[in-house]
Amino acid sequence: MATRIHLAISKAFIPKLQRILTEKIKSDEEHKMAGQSLYPEDTEILRVPLALAMVKLLQNLPQKTLEQSLPGILLKVCNFLKSRAKDIRVTARDTLVKISLSLGPRYFPYILSELRGALRRGYQLHVLGFTLHALLRHMSSVIKPGELDFCRASLQQVFHEELFGMVAEEKNVDAIKGKVFEAKTMKSYDSYQILGKFIGMSSLTGLLQPLKQVLDSTQSLKSTKKIQEALRKISLGLIDNAGMEVEKTMIFVHSLITSQEEKPSIEKKPEGKKSLRPPSCLLLPPKPAYGGGKPKANKKTNIHVLVEFGLEILYLLLKRSKLTHQNPDHLKLIDPFIGIIKNNLQSKHIRVNILCLRCLGWLLKFPLPSMKKSVKKIAQGMFVLLQNYASVGAAKGDNLELVFLLFKTVTVLVRDVQYYDIDQNQLQILLTFCEEDLYDHNRQSTAFSLFKAILSRKLHTEQIELIVKKIREMSITADSAHIRRECRQIVSQYLMDYPQGAAITSHLEYFVTQLSYSIDTGRESALEMLATIFTTFPQVMLVRYSGLFFIPMAAALVNDTSPKCKKLTALAIKSLLQKVDDTTRNDLFLICAKWLSEEKVTLQTLGAQTCGLFVEVETTKFTSRLSTVFPLIQKELEKYGDEDSFEESEELDHLIFSLLNLLTKICQECNVIRDQQFTGQMNIIWGDVKALLTYPHNWIRTTAAQLFGLLFAAWNPEDILKKNTKKPEYLQIDTMKKLEYLSGDFVSQLQSHYLNPELSDQVIKNMVFITKVTKHLPEDNEQRLSIPWLVRKMVREANHEVVSNTTTTFKRNSVFKWIAAISIDMGADMLGSVLHIFLPSIQRETVDSSPNTDPELKKLAIEVMDIIKQIVGIDKFTTVYAEVMKKRSIIKETRKRKQAVTAVTHPEVAARRKLKKNLSKREAKKRKIDEFRVSKKIKRKKLQK
Repeated sequence: MATRIHLAISKAFIPKLQRILTEKIKSDEEHKMAGQSLYPEDTEILRVPLALAMVKLLQNLPQKTLEQSLPGILLKVCNFLKSRAKDIRVTARDTLVKISLSLGPRYFPYILSELRGALRRGYQLHVLGFTLHALLRHMSSVIKPGELDFCRASLQQVFHEELFGMVAEEKNVDAIKGKVFEAKTMKSYDSYQILGKFIGMSSLTGLLQPLKQVLDSTQSLKSTKKIQEALRKISLGLIDNAGMEVEKTMIFVHSLITSQEEKPSIEKKPEGKKSLRPPSCLLLPPKPAYGGGKPKANKKTNIHVLVEFGLEILYLLLKRSKLTHQNPDHLKLIDPFIGIIKNNLQSKHIRVNILCLRCLGWLLKFPLPSMKKSVKKIAQGMFVLLQNYASVGAAKGDNLELVFLLFKTVTVLVRDVQYYDIDQNQLQILLTFCEEDLYDHNRQSTAFSLFKAILSRKLHTEQIELIVKKIREMSITADSAHIRRECRQIVSQYLMDYPQGAAITSHLEYFVTQLSYSIDTGRESALEMLATIFTTFPQVMLVRYSGLFFIPMAAALVNDTSPKCKKLTALAIKSLLQKVDDTTRNDLFLICAKWLSEEKVTLQTLGAQTCGLFVEVETTKFTSRLSTVFPLIQKELEKYGDEDSFEESEELDHLIFSLLNLLTKICQECNVIRDQQFTGQMNIIWGDVKALLTYPHNWIRTTAAQLFGLLFAAWNPEDILKKNTKKPEYLQIDTMKKLEYLSGDFVSQLQSHYLNPELSDQVIKNMVFITKVTKHLPEDNEQRLSIPWLVRKMVREANHEVVSNTTTTFKRNSVFKWIAAISIDMGADMLGSVLHIFLPSIQRETVDSSPNTDPELKKLAIEVMDIIKQIVGIDKFTTVYAEVMKKRSIIKETRKRKQAVTAVTHPEVAARRKLKKNLSKREAKKRKIDEFRVSKKIKRKKLQK
């Protein structure tokens, strides 16, 4: 049965498919310039994928059958690649890629030979190179190292034709590139990289031999650059080659470079017999040839290209960590290259010098015996290159990379090679270059790195101090943030590593003076430098210069106009206070207390802000200073806490805000709210803070509300109504009247035109606490403070916002959140007694269908209504809700009836109302149209002369 199936497929089915695949059409016999009546791609493009199906079928048959039928299939697919139709070539190429992946690398040489046999001339050669690259790229996942060795020579012939033959010249012709898209790109470079990735070690010499022959024979710079690019791609492929062992690769690179090194040759000219008779003055010399003498070609003209190739491989091995200093075997392999690099460092070719420097950047860190012997000559070679190429104006074009690597490698030499001592002449050269490059934006980074390396070796010379002063100035004046950061790091390193003596005072005074620099970025840099000093300097130094630092920074805390600078100043002062000892901190605090007790408002503000920093640093330890601070705070708040004494003064606003901030920090850190030791003073201060709840400035209102939030957080609502046998605290003195006044002040804060989310949230928290206390008050008809009274006051604010300002929802959001909070705490009975008061406001937002409705507010109203429904029960809620809806409909009908009566009794009033309504509609319609017509320009009316 199997034999019958095999015969049926091989004798009947496969031949039919092959006839369909190889069938000729009319377009095959027509000339390319003749008018064709039929597009060939309409029929041929359907036949191309048939080849893949045939190959898949043949793979399931015996090997002999596959080998007999495969040539015809491949030949036809390759012939499809000859088509001038782009779609057919693309489909044929994709099909050939899939066939090669299905067959595997074993059949790749045969596919290559079929391709080269079919695509032999003209535009077909462009298609050949493009198709080979596609095959190699897609087969990279299945090819193993060494499997391309058999067809390596054939591949290189195609690559070389594309790089150096007629194909390369045709790629510069626009007409050809316009007709054949495969001619637009040069794929041989990438193909060489893939070939290098899978070449075997035994074929490596053969891979380079054709390129070497071109190098020896050509004098064209263009061809040389092409070979350089091809070798660079090969080196990238060799690094990724899994079959290349590090040891064999290093031996190959060493032999390659040593065989190509230029050796001086002395040509002996034959000496002829010199005539004793002088030449006649009457004889004319022969006429010189036109165009001058023809230069002699030398095989060693391009020999440096192969040296570059070898050094490139060495550099990539070091960069990819395939050679490490921890492996002794690797050190033995690397050691012979030191002499090679030393000799090539003197090469006249810049690219060779660049690669030597790249390798030295890694090898200088390796413990190599040859490096210790040759480091002096290597250093001399680098300094020669510095003098030749790093002068002003010379580092341009190709030399720029060389100069950059020179500085980078010299930096490694100075910083990491401890066994090499730099003499004074070399140090002077390096410092001169550093000084020149400080103001060159292209070379600043290398100058900074080199100067850091010099400082790390603690080398001494007078020029170092001069450069540090310039860098110190740049740390303030430089435009770029990273340049200022680099400068600060260098100055900090210099101050820490070099003995300064009395000279350190001038450096510290310089940065303190820059706190008054005119540009914000300069002041920020000075503050960051001072913070670094406070972090790194020993305590003894900071104690000695604490006065020098503290007073100017404290003044900057008040006088600086930049918020960021003020924040950095506060952080720097806190860092200083944390590092100094207790005695110094006490002395500095006495200065702050002295400022706080002065009569001048700015000094009082300065004292309050600096005392706040002391609280943040000392936390609970600051309690011992409250006996000094509280009387001063109390004195100032009593002076400005009276509502009749409110003045619109910016200095006064800053003072009161600073005092309240100081009091907030004390309450948070020192736990003095319920402390009986400070009850008397705190009762007076709370009264002054209560008066500031209605202060005109919004910051002061917010801080005062936050202070009362801290006060309420320290109490349980039930404890306030208990009698205190000890000294009564603020909330226990005339509690009901005090809570009534406080609630009125908090509600008045909601009426502010400058209400913001921070203030509104704090007011709601405070009102929730007052409501919880009010819930525990005994019922008294004479007192105003009650749950219904509070609910009416809050709902009135929500209703007022609906009428006066519909664009904002701060008040309604706050009131609804307050209702949700108190509903959870009150319970069903108490909530049911006030449900009819606040439910209309919530119901209005849930049923409002106007386009200006805030969706977030509507969502919040629905959530609050669900909470209330769960607490009071569905029956109670439904009854009240129906009453609210009925009342609202009655009001609406009454309003309509009144408007109808007005239209009869006062027609002029109704006409004006209707006219006003129509005008508002017209304006709204015009506004809506303008929104959709963005390009429309509104013409301005001309001014009448």
